[in-house]
Amino acid sequence: MSVKPTSDHHGPGLPSDWPAKKKVTLVGAAANFVLAVGKTVVGVIGQSQALIADGIHSLSDLFGDALVLIAARWGSHAADDNHPYGHARIETAATAIVGFLLLAVAAGFVFDSVGRLFDPERQMQPGWIVLVAAALSVAIKEGLYHYTQIVARKTRSPLIAANAWHHRSDAFSSVVVIIGAGGAVAGFPWLDPLAAIFVAIMVGWVGWQFIGSSVAELVDTGLSPEKLEELDRLISSVEGVRGHEQLRTRKMAGQAFMDVRIHLDPDLTLREADRIARKVQKVLIEKVPEMTDVVVGISPKT
Repeated sequence: MSVKPTSDHHGPGLPSDWPAKKKVTLVGAAANFVLAVGKTVVGVIGQSQALIADGIHSLSDLFGDALVLIAARWGSHAADDNHPYGHARIETAATAIVGFLLLAVAAGFVFDSVGRLFDPERQMQPGWIVLVAAALSVAIKEGLYHYTQIVARKTRSPLIAANAWHHRSDAFSSVVVIIGAGGAVAGFPWLDPLAAIFVAIMVGWVGWQFIGSSVAELVDTGLSPEKLEELDRLISSVEGVRGHEQLRTRKMAGQAFMDVRIHLDPDLTLREADRIARKVQKVLIEKVPEMTDVVVGISPKT
């Protein structure tokens, strides 16, 4: 038997969190378009190759937003005959792609920064307008990061969380531009490539974490030992349960699915056994926020 929580829908097969995912992604896309154009233009005027590259980074974020919007749209479809557990793993796969994008951005930072670190002729002398543009970029992208993280937590979507960190990676790159431009003005042009390498390592680590968590979901890795202990405690707390076995879990785009076989008194009637099984389902779904579906089997305790 199985119990699934009910949810409001907005259109065929779309749950209530789709509008929030759509809105935050479109807001991010609009901001990335403005930043891509603005930073590129200011980079040319202010003679800053770093800001031009930062503008191209914002353009890559725009493509990332398009990917997130498509994946979140299709991943939000409800279960059907061909996909009994829903389409959430579309989000999981897209999260891995966003992770690879972050790794690619990090690799580009490292490659360019190492080259500039050992080639003083490539260390440019930007003007103050570059600092202003980069500071505005940091403020906008950091605001987008926090806004997107709020939506990610409410919708329990790793894909939206990954896009939030993509916003922050752009803010990091703008910080690099500020450090580089400020260092150039102060007479320390080597600060720019050094800071870029440091930030690239941070961005790359985040990308690697998203890839790792996505791959773990795609191969049906279960919940953590700590979470399994919590599930064991909740099942055992239901009156009438004399033990359980075959507890299995899987994760899917911020959701959790599980099945378990509980042991009951063999003298119970079928109605009483069904009542206890449904109580187990209710407790697990109510007490574990990410739990979406629970299948409970019954066997007599001999």
